[in-house]
Amino acid sequence: MEGKLEPKTLKGFNDYFSDDMKIRDFIRNIFKTIAISYGFEALETPALEYSELILGQSGDEAEKLYYRFKDNGGRDVMLKYELMIPMCRAVAQNYNNIAFPYKRYQIQNVWRAENVQKGRLREFTQMDIDTLGSSSPMADAEVIQFGLAFLKALGFKKYVVRINSREIIKGLIDSIGIDEKYFEDVYIAIDKMKKVGPENVKKELIEKEIEEKQATALLSALDLDIEELGEIIKNTESGEKGINNIREIINIVKTNKDMVEFIKFDATLTRGLASYTGAVWEYEVVDGDVGSVSGGGRYDKAVSKYIGREIPATGTSFGLERLLEIIKDRNMLNKEIVNDSILLISVSTECIGYTIKVANKLREEGIITNIYPDIQKFKTSLKYADRKGVKWVGIIGEDEMNQEKIQLKNMLDKSQNLLSIEEVVDTISKK
Repeated sequence: MEGKLEPKTLKGFNDYFSDDMKIRDFIRNIFKTIAISYGFEALETPALEYSELILGQSGDEAEKLYYRFKDNGGRDVMLKYELMIPMCRAVAQNYNNIAFPYKRYQIQNVWRAENVQKGRLREFTQMDIDTLGSSSPMADAEVIQFGLAFLKALGFKKYVVRINSREIIKGLIDSIGIDEKYFEDVYIAIDKMKKVGPENVKKELIEKEIEEKQATALLSALDLDIEELGEIIKNTESGEKGINNIREIINIVKTNKDMVEFIKFDATLTRGLASYTGAVWEYEVVDGDVGSVSGGGRYDKAVSKYIGREIPATGTSFGLERLLEIIKDRNMLNKEIVNDSILLISVSTECIGYTIKVANKLREEGIITNIYPDIQKFKTSLKYADRKGVKWVGIIGEDEMNQEKIQLKNMLDKSQNLLSIEEVVDTISKK
């Protein structure tokens, strides 16, 4: 055919068919259920934002990845890079109508002009929870506990949340004598530690005009535990405040004895976004060397840009696609749970009306019911059931219709029984 177009997707953008969508829905539903159980409320914000309201919030590195353009009305707009800053804009815009502390969860797509690689897309789904209006370490601890509960519910066994504080890093550079103007350069360099190693971090610090002996002292201090580091920075206001805050957060999380082994202090963790002001953390899946699956922290100054005063805030963000790939690679979902539905097959056109009647009754009982639409060879219909991974097939011919029954076939063990609709419901419900 002339003029045929080659079907293709833009680099960094994906289609998701049924198998992936089942996992995506599984992840989203668990996130939403746990968020609601913790008292977080739903929020959605627009895909497009005025650029002027977002610029200057996420840092220079992030702004290089913005999808920013002029719309048809000549307005300077951008696709949202993350959920947090648009949420801060929405809260500021509706400040007088919100009861604080405000706890929200949000599941929406974001866009970043990333260099595409495994685990990095240009359109992906973020899942956030945040608490605004409380400076209590309890708010930070609750967010961290949520994340640990979420990873457990997804089926992970070995994971950890690493925690540190921007205030601790500030106290450390003060104690070493590094000029405060280098603070952003320091935490951005340290944030690359796991990726590039200490020597390259040191090289970057020196290139930023930090003295070599200061860079060496800084890197040595990052190997210390929280008590040893606390001794070094205890005479700095920021450092002492940061150490005490992290100790308190860790202690609150550990009041849940099931979470004691899953949280640890790590002075090399700083997070790259400019908006963080205090505690920062990352969740890592340990087994299989998966690495980070989420990051978050406290960002007390983000809302102030819009209303002229600080609103304390804390939260964390998970990327859905990152979790999807891990769950798929490890085949973590029980196939029976994912694909437990019934396919109804009519043997002849005379049986179609009865087949629809059966389907409606099964759906009323909460059973996912699909009708094979064509009257074809029986083997063809069963091949379709195999390809779809359906556990149950209901075969309906004239004998079944006259008896008001169904031939129920189990595609896993190949057993087959003539059952009433009520018996079919009971059999499928028992799994």
